[in-house]
Amino acid sequence: MFRILLWLLLAVLAVLLFVLFVAASPAPSSQPASSSLPPPPPHPSPAPDLDTPNGGATVWYLGHCGYAVRTQNHFLIFDYQETYDGRQRKSIPSQRALADGWIDPKEIKDLNVRVFVSHSHPDHFDPVIFTWKKIIPDIAFYFGWKIDDNPFHNYLVGPRAELTSGGLTISTINSHHSGVPEVAWLVKVDGLVIYHNGDCLPDNPGAEHDFLKSKSSRVDLAFVFPVTTPGEKYTIQEEDFFRKFKVGAAFPMHATAGDAMYLEFQKAFQARFPGLRIYVPMKLGQKFVFENGKITG
Repeated sequence: MFRILLWLLLAVLAVLLFVLFVAASPAPSSQPASSSLPPPPPHPSPAPDLDTPNGGATVWYLGHCGYAVRTQNHFLIFDYQETYDGRQRKSIPSQRALADGWIDPKEIKDLNVRVFVSHSHPDHFDPVIFTWKKIIPDIAFYFGWKIDDNPFHNYLVGPRAELTSGGLTISTINSHHSGVPEVAWLVKVDGLVIYHNGDCLPDNPGAEHDFLKSKSSRVDLAFVFPVTTPGEKYTIQEEDFFRKFKVGAAFPMHATAGDAMYLEFQKAFQARFPGLRIYVPMKLGQKFVFENGKITG
């Protein structure tokens, strides 16, 4: 009898232990352990603000002589390089973007991109531009000299070369600077006229400006050399340019954002040409909106 009671007691204890074990065990989950879950998707980069006013343009300062211009149907890039901003070297940001003064081809891959290079000096030309072809389907290159024999490139060697292609009408004037040929660009696109001087310093700037004036007496956006010393060749050239053309907005080149050279040029030439509007970029990637013949905002 005692043995029977002992076995019954042991059986009851076994049942109680089993019930306690089951109650303490975690409920099964239909989800795998957190360590096996895939990482969450990265936050998408904010879309760049590439809108431009109807009939107007948006301008970005890309350092030194580099500027980008978004018109109604095109995205133009002039003298882009990734080394210089005036006498300073550009610092590579953690993420390249127009807002920081850098071209990320993924930002502009859906646009009609047109790249202009005035001459071969490294502060105006960077071979990185050729890598953009892998990402941007609609891209074209325009050079002020015969850089190679690529049939897909456009060479405006001159003197006074002209080309109409893909919605653009391009005219150039020429000079020879520090051992290399170079041009200044006059580009008509989407109802706007854009002038980019590069380093161009013609022997007779008056005659060259007369040639360009035969194409248009109005220049909406002008990117120019900021020299103010009386009698200096670039000063004479710029004075002749601003006398002959009605300029909507002018931007200086060749120095660092916010440099005193830019500010002195702005002050001196606005005094010499009342009504002339000169805009000085104060940082890489600074954006200007051109609308109804002037910079707004």
